[in-house]
Amino acid sequence: MMTVSQPEERLDGVSRALAFAALALGLYLYLGRIDRTPLQRGNEAMYAFPPIQMVTSGDYLVTRYQGEHFLDKPSLSFWIIAASYHLLGISVFAARLPTAIAGLLTILILGLWVRRRSGNRYGLLASLALMFSFEFVFLAMTFAADAFLTLAVLAAVLALDEACRREKGSDLKWGLLCGSLLALAFFCKGLVGIVLPVGAVSIGLLLDRQRPARVFRRGAWGLLCLIVLLAPWHWAMAHRLGAEFWRVFYWENQFLRGATRLYMRGVRGPFYYLGVLAWAIFPWSLLLPGSAGRRRPSSLPVAWLLFGLVFWSPLVMKREVYLVPVLPAAAALASEGFAGEGRFATAWRRIAWVLAAVLVFGVLILWGRGFGSLAAFVGPGAAIFHGVALAAFAAALSAAALAPRHPRALFATALACGALCLALRILDERLARFDPLPDWGERVRRDCGAECDAFLYGLNATSLDFYSRLDWIWLDDPARQLPTRMRHRKGFLVLLTSLEPELARLSVPWEVVDRRADFGSYRAGLLARPVSESLKSLSLVRIQIAP
Repeated sequence: MMTVSQPEERLDGVSRALAFAALALGLYLYLGRIDRTPLQRGNEAMYAFPPIQMVTSGDYLVTRYQGEHFLDKPSLSFWIIAASYHLLGISVFAARLPTAIAGLLTILILGLWVRRRSGNRYGLLASLALMFSFEFVFLAMTFAADAFLTLAVLAAVLALDEACRREKGSDLKWGLLCGSLLALAFFCKGLVGIVLPVGAVSIGLLLDRQRPARVFRRGAWGLLCLIVLLAPWHWAMAHRLGAEFWRVFYWENQFLRGATRLYMRGVRGPFYYLGVLAWAIFPWSLLLPGSAGRRRPSSLPVAWLLFGLVFWSPLVMKREVYLVPVLPAAAALASEGFAGEGRFATAWRRIAWVLAAVLVFGVLILWGRGFGSLAAFVGPGAAIFHGVALAAFAAALSAAALAPRHPRALFATALACGALCLALRILDERLARFDPLPDWGERVRRDCGAECDAFLYGLNATSLDFYSRLDWIWLDDPARQLPTRMRHRKGFLVLLTSLEPELARLSVPWEVVDRRADFGSYRAGLLARPVSESLKSLSLVRIQIAP
């Protein structure tokens, strides 16, 4: 990694206070409230429940989920969460703590890297930009494999770039370091953990027109290390599962997942990730076009971001969370862009801040129009705090438009962004009281333990797996499938209340034991429409077959 010698720009007392207040708020946001909401109903339960089965069964090699071998991803993420369960007990806190720590380590390493490249101010700003990016806070912290992958990719990118640009040092040590970090990234999520670092560093070298230092010797040691670390797991999996491992893990999940619609129903266009990036790291994303052309120690951040976008965009399978491993590059690029001077750079920053302020003022108007409905569901205190956070964010962006490079304006914007993230998290917590699944899962576990069957119809509610310690099976046609799927005399079915008329077709005795209001997903994004329109009803049905 190339570094530059430049005079240190000291921050005044107010700027330092704002920066440290933002860091303290970030630590509280990541560690202080991680168990205030139930598990999300999609992928979070997919990471939280299999480690429970590992702990109870003692089988840590083959991951199991919903009654089948789960070969979508390598096992490292599940091992880490299982270790957390061993230390802290099985809980939402223990499930989320490892991802929160991985996120904070990513933020720390990114800040130190940018600090080394461009100075203290920009390193601190890069850390805060990533810490309070909406996608990193609300997605990466609940998608364990992506949080661990982002940390591993960041470390691998920095090590590979350093090994390619620095002549000094032992080829063996550089090779072992790079190979180990690439293996770590692979164990987080598969081949993408190798492709992203290698592609990002290669494009950075091409943009800088620099040949990698002693590439064959260091590359050989790195490849050997990578093979040695990956081979035992591959051998053990192949020995246990045979051809199933190669077919499901590699063919279906490493290739068909991206190239076909095997796991993707809808169609998302080639520019999908540009829109995701715009909101994922707002408002800093608006500054990226003006930052891309600034001369910097190396082109690694822009190469990393561009390669990530180019790699993911042509694939059929597109999800917001896939962009998380390139967010550190975007944060670095945006923060280092403030070091640039000149009319164009100043004008672009001013335009970006004004546009961001206008957008936030628009959201504030929508908040005012929907305040009554929002307050009725989350309480007036939480609703008011949300509005205050939006107003503070808009004011900070307006101040930044007047002084686009002033440290006080930049750190005040970061602090206001953090306050808005906290306000959104509090809204999530208040809406979570409408989630019946934690109570229902505990009820099912008390009523029948493992001697019970569990089914879902018409909704995704996989967090029930975690709370009940049972595999909940999805049904397409309960009347046809349920009698053949029942292995015990007792079972439970969760479905939308609107689908209750279909229960009349069941050939087994049933009883609706509870109905609850539900938001489906209590992410604060649903507040874009009237809250009452998002409220649905779920039913818990007991199935009891006479002996």
